[in-house]
Amino acid sequence: MSAGGWMKITKTMALTEKMFLATLPRALNSEAYSWDGRQAVLAAGGRTFAITFEAQDNFALGGFSVPRADVTLELDGYSDEEAEEAVARFERYFHRGGG
Repeated sequence: MSAGGWMKITKTMALTEKMFLATLPRALNSEAYSWDGRQAVLAAGGRTFAITFEAQDNFALGGFSVPRADVTLELDGYSDEEAEEAVARFERYFHRGGG
């Protein structure tokens, strides 16, 4: 991706909308984003970081029920380095370890 480029990443994550919204400000390092009930958008300095949250059916594993959501990250106007840093921060805050 070149300066001012665009990146899109989609992943399935084990989280509820409540967990997503509680963690989002730290993952974005900002509370200056909009939320329309499906997508969070942080727009600043000619850059846009949009995150779409789509809840899926829970995944049953033995006697456990694991929440699932498809999460799509779309970054526009970021340099390669800025995009990598933004995605790494997002992933760090949403990482769920196992063990």
